[in-house]
Parts: sequence; C-alpha cells; structure tokens
Amino acid sequence: MPLDEAEEILALTLIFVVHVAGGLMLVWGMLDRGAPGRRPWSGWWRRDDGPGDPPEGPPPSPPPGRAPLPLPDAAPSRVRLRDETPLRDAHPRPSRRPQRLPDPVRTPQRR
Repeated sequence: MPLDEAEEILALTLIFVVHVAGGLMLVWGMLDRGAPGRRPWSGWWRRDDGPGDPPEGPPPSPPPGRAPLPLPDAAPSRVRLRDETPLRDAHPRPSRRPQRLPDPVRTPQRR
C-alpha cells in the first residue's frame, strides 16, 4: 500500500471518529435527564408553558434612574420606508454649483 493511500485512509478515519464522537455526545446530551446530584442540561433553557407549569409573574420593572422608552430626544425619521414612494423622492436634490465665469482673455503687453 503506497504512502499516499495510507494518509488518505488515516484522514478519513480521523474525520469519521470525530463525527461519531460528536454524534454520541449530542445524543447523550439530549437523553440526559439529570443524574442524581447534577443539573440537567435542559435546565439552562426556559421551559414551555405547559398545563402543569406555574404561570410566570409580571415582567420585571426597569431599574430606577433609567429613562423610559422611547427616549426623550428620539425623533421620528424624515423618511417613511413602508410607503410605496421611492427613496429618491424623500430627499431634495442638491443644488447645482453656479456656472463659473470664464477667465478674461489677457492681452500681452510690450514694455
């Protein structure tokens, strides 16, 4: 068996082993319901509201000292993007520069 083939087989075997290990870890994480003395993996995420779940309380109030939303200095946009009008109609075209007057023709002077 040539050396090139052995390297290819080794590379493919390594890729296969890594994928199998990752798949096994994924399945183990999904099936892990929390061994005694350990928190289950699913405890990290918020649970769905099922029939046996207690209702959630009201959302927490914002900390004191922060401005309410929208902020007082917020202003609406000049352009409404939900309309059917194209954006080119939202802003006026810039004015053109005034035409430059030609330089006066100079006549040579003799001394």
